[in-house]
Amino acid sequence: MLFKPIYTLQQLQTYLSDAPIVAFDFETAPNEKYRNEDKAALDAHKSHIAGISFSVAEGSGVYLPITHLVGQNAEGLTEIWVWLAGFFTNASVTKIAHNLAFESQFLYARGIVVQEPCYDTIAAAQLVYKNDKEFRTLGDCGLKTLVPEYFDEQLPSYSDTVGGLHFDELDPQSEKNLS
Repeated sequence: MLFKPIYTLQQLQTYLSDAPIVAFDFETAPNEKYRNEDKAALDAHKSHIAGISFSVAEGSGVYLPITHLVGQNAEGLTEIWVWLAGFFTNASVTKIAHNLAFESQFLYARGIVVQEPCYDTIAAAQLVYKNDKEFRTLGDCGLKTLVPEYFDEQLPSYSDTVGGLHFDELDPQSEKNLS
């Protein structure tokens, strides 16, 4: 699936319109001070959101570039974040993420507390995929494990995906980066 890049609040609102269920995912990158620190992009105190992917239906997705150093970013980010604060706290929209704790820490760093209803597919996988005596660990429920099990498809490694760069160093308009 290719994610279509979007650049305005209107495009985001049009895509999400009145969708009752929205999947989302953050791409993050380390702040300048932490660029050489391993895994800094996973810490909301050391990094920032480079972009957000949204999907409202199978085979459909958009990508909102926020802080890419290459290519075009969304316009009117202040207004977009105000609107997103309302979106992530909207009780009439079910928000879905794979590892909601990760996305939540980045929202919380911006003063946004994601509100129910939400669904965390990694937590669901931990509960569903277990034996009689133990739950799967968080590491056992990552997409790199689940996708091959269920779809017989191998996902590329992180380094194959970004080629040694951080997400904000990738061009969000490049077709290679939108798949």
